[in-house]
Amino acid sequence: MQLTKHTILLAAVLACGGGARAEAPYPSQPIRLIVPFTPGSSSDVTARAIAQKISGPLGQPVLVDNRPGANGGIGMQAVARSKADGYTLVVGTVSSTVVPSIISKNVPFDLFKEFTPVATMANTPLLMTVVYDSPFQNLADLVSAAKKAPRTMTYGNSAGLYRIVMEAFNSQAGIDLMGVPFKGPAQAATELLASRLTVNPDALGAAGPMLQAKRMRALAVLGSSRTPALPDVPTMQELGYKDFAFNGWLGILAPAGTPQAVIERIHKEIAEAVKSPDILTLYTRLGMDPTVLSPQAYGDEMKKDIARYSAVAQSAGIEKE
Repeated sequence: MQLTKHTILLAAVLACGGGARAEAPYPSQPIRLIVPFTPGSSSDVTARAIAQKISGPLGQPVLVDNRPGANGGIGMQAVARSKADGYTLVVGTVSSTVVPSIISKNVPFDLFKEFTPVATMANTPLLMTVVYDSPFQNLADLVSAAKKAPRTMTYGNSAGLYRIVMEAFNSQAGIDLMGVPFKGPAQAATELLASRLTVNPDALGAAGPMLQAKRMRALAVLGSSRTPALPDVPTMQELGYKDFAFNGWLGILAPAGTPQAVIERIHKEIAEAVKSPDILTLYTRLGMDPTVLSPQAYGDEMKKDIARYSAVAQSAGIEKE
């Protein structure tokens, strides 16, 4: 009988030890951060900087994994199917989170059932760009030419939000620029530089270096206010496009069911990273605003964006494909 008690005690000790190992403090292994767009995009550049910054405090490497395609759907779906343990995260943008359900009949994920918001990292101004030697010196030139030659001029359709932006522009201007699909903004920018696109919507962060090098020009800011980085570039609203206001943001999401303590830990490290001098310097260079929303506020922001962009898509006559 004594032996049986010892055996039971030993089994209990081993069980406790196994439980302790199973509940090792987070994180105890590398974290994978999926970017659902091509390398070189502003979301990719930002994600890599934040990943490197939070790796130290977390005590584990945060590895960036680019999964472009389907307006971010491929990367989003990969994370939706991942274990909800905090070791697989995804960079969310307006195009990869709120827009798919507006423009697509078959979305491979349910945003609010399969994901948990963690934090936003930044807001980024969006621009209407042309190659520097384009004959269009301003937006009026572009519209005039497009009306004279309908369905012959093109734009880069490299993200879901950009499609909504450009179709709203088509609708208000009474023109018919044709969208050319790309896996990511970097590819569309390359085609613009090669003069194989007429115009391209892009984030200031991605277009900035080309603007400074005088390889691109910005015709308009797509948001509601001018950006300090380009004080002479007017907004679409200033040019007569009523209620035309589109801004980008970047955030981090985790699979639904990820423990709240893990969500809070990641949020804390992102918030600290965004305040750091080197990240703020990067954001200044990219023309981005350091904005960190709580998980609750981030979720609310996505719901508001869905309502607003759904109305824009309906007004512009965008049909789900």
